[in-house]
Amino acid sequence: MAKKKTSFICSNCSYITPKWLGRCPECGEWNTLEEKDETVIPKDNHRLFLSSPEAVFSHINKISSSDCERINSGYRELDRILGGGIVKGSYNLISGHPGVGKSTLMLQAALEISKKSSVLYVSAEESASQIKIRFDRLSGRKNCGELYLSNENNLDKLRNRLEQEQFNFLFIDSIQTVYSPAIPGIPGSVSQIKECAVKMLETAKRKGITVFVIGHVTKTGSIAGPMLLEHMVDSVLLFEGDPTLGYRVLRCSKNRFGTTDEIGIFTMSSNGLQEVANPSQFFLSENEKATSGTALALILEGSRPFLIEIQSLTTSSNLPQPRRVVSGVDGGRLAMITAVLEKRSDFFFSNFDIFVNVVGGLKLKTPSIDLPVAASLLSSILNISLPMNSAFVGELGLGGEIRDVPGMEIMIKEGARLGLKKIFAPKGRIKLKKSEKAEIIETSTIFDLIENIRSMNIFES
Repeated sequence: MAKKKTSFICSNCSYITPKWLGRCPECGEWNTLEEKDETVIPKDNHRLFLSSPEAVFSHINKISSSDCERINSGYRELDRILGGGIVKGSYNLISGHPGVGKSTLMLQAALEISKKSSVLYVSAEESASQIKIRFDRLSGRKNCGELYLSNENNLDKLRNRLEQEQFNFLFIDSIQTVYSPAIPGIPGSVSQIKECAVKMLETAKRKGITVFVIGHVTKTGSIAGPMLLEHMVDSVLLFEGDPTLGYRVLRCSKNRFGTTDEIGIFTMSSNGLQEVANPSQFFLSENEKATSGTALALILEGSRPFLIEIQSLTTSSNLPQPRRVVSGVDGGRLAMITAVLEKRSDFFFSNFDIFVNVVGGLKLKTPSIDLPVAASLLSSILNISLPMNSAFVGELGLGGEIRDVPGMEIMIKEGARLGLKKIFAPKGRIKLKKSEKAEIIETSTIFDLIENIRSMNIFES
């Protein structure tokens, strides 16, 4: 039988303590403990989510996986990130900085999905009329399918309507704006996010609803709220992009139904987000004339190879500590590349300012850019222009050797398809078909790279 006792509950994280404290030991907030009469419910009365009356054990071979069908979202970039399509009944979280286009992407996906399934789009941040204004802009005032809008932020009321009506998809914008009256605290607090996430998971799994939840991020870039939210969902999508740049990158940090190394690339226009079908041309500069310090690189993001341009500039410096300005490449990796060049060859960068930039603002972490960065640095310090129909790919070892990287064959075939004449790659067994005109220049060590660059007769004084 339930009984009451007096306790102090934190309005931010629902931490309970029998006495008042100035600072909550759980979340660290000050003056958030409030005195309340807490109703203590016996443990036998607690409801277990997604549980059956009796424990059931099933052999794995007798379990059917036919229900895990994938649904086309209408956007190939989004489907690629999710492993080939949206898994029916999945629970997905997408986050990103304000203004990056999270709501735009979700509303565009909802518009496409509503043509073949019933969709409920809940936006507690906007009114229904404001969403309609965005809908008219994104759809060109065209009629859509079964798309319903709501700005209700009371989760219990939403769940009651979901029990009465049948929807196949649910979009919530955002999880920090909905609340449950059963839990103390304001919307967006740790306790509210926990409760709303668990209740929505229960309803979605029981009704077979595919859910997309938008989550805010903190100023450090992490998802706001408890880590429970990321553990609970089936996939975590991160939408990245600088408003000053013309593209957005969609990454996946967790995916129970596919890989996490795929990326999707979009551009923002007046009509919403547009997919980038050929990223190779997007990340190349418009200057077709060869200049010193510029090198083309072949990279692989997930299963997608494409061509990017890396620019380097080395100038003599009078500063006690020369500057290292890097954009798109890890600063520690640049320090390693310059250290190898100094140790294994006769080039010294200690008296030079070094500026390295990836055209388009893409941030690269793959080791396959070691050889292109080294080539661009050598091109700049030697003032030798590298041909714009040649590309580099490979990892640089501390001993000066050039190592193979995963996906080498895929990248080389993509380079040949894009019309490259020469591809500088580690010595290996990669061979192209006779129909492909690209020539592979095998590069075993950093000395081979220096010799090849010096032999290029495209010198500009």
